[in-house]
Amino acid sequence: MALLAPIGCGDDKGGETETSGVATDTTQGTQGTQTMGPTTDTAGTDGTAGTETTPGTDTTPGTDTENVPTTAGPTTDGTTAGGDGQFCQEECAGDADCTLGGVDMGYTCQNSRCVNDSLTCSTDTQCNATFSGWVVDCAAQADCMMGYACVDIGEGVGKCAVVPSDFIMCETLTFEEIMADPIEGGAQIAVCGKTGVKCDNGACIDPCEANTDCPAQTGHPMCNTGTGRCECGSDEDCAASGVPGYTTCNSGVCGCAQDSDCAGTMYSDKCYEGTCGCSTVDVCQNAQAFDGTMKVCEGV
Repeated sequence: MALLAPIGCGDDKGGETETSGVATDTTQGTQGTQTMGPTTDTAGTDGTAGTETTPGTDTTPGTDTENVPTTAGPTTDGTTAGGDGQFCQEECAGDADCTLGGVDMGYTCQNSRCVNDSLTCSTDTQCNATFSGWVVDCAAQADCMMGYACVDIGEGVGKCAVVPSDFIMCETLTFEEIMADPIEGGAQIAVCGKTGVKCDNGACIDPCEANTDCPAQTGHPMCNTGTGRCECGSDEDCAASGVPGYTTCNSGVCGCAQDSDCAGTMYSDKCYEGTCGCSTVDVCQNAQAFDGTMKVCEGV
């Protein structure tokens, strides 16, 4: 149940099929700490670079990447923090608890939460490479398939990138033609990729540039060009999304105003500073993501 990013899917500023106006995983900055709420993202199963698959990203402008298996939840990282409340999460005792459908997807148990360090970012360069579909590792040109070049994305890390040709044009992939350094050295070469993606608190965000970049169905149809994030402008924006718990626009972020706003969910019964959370673990009734974890209702 990993999220996958197809090599052919770039950011066409509004034509993406993801429906996140803001990230909808309630991790509060802690990867693998899920609050099990509603989400508008869907885990994908696309392959990249022919045969490789990789953890993917939400490429809708103004959104954070989805870095954990989605059991759903309004995000609480950054501007959407839920304060000191309690939220439905999954507790692990060891790495073996963190498999997904019996498959080891790289998650380890850290501080009782399943975390995948490879899915976090530390630089904008990493994010641009991920959003460009440069996901296959390489140490030499021979490691890449025909039509790809092994380029250096920084610190000697090589990734296979699409080389434009008469048959494959960057515009067709909704990417840009950019110059990159070959991993083996020499003159820069033209490859298809994306620029402008930012690493924000360990998560990649593709800043929005206009309201048309922000899907209205997420409840956040307005682009804050100062922050590059999609926001709500009124309570009506949030209510129109149909997402349980989205009743009130709190400083640009949809959430709750009172406990009753959290009715109709399978993960919450209390409103904590604008975010729906739980009072006891009995409230946590929706699907579990990891194989061996135990549901808990705790602070994050």
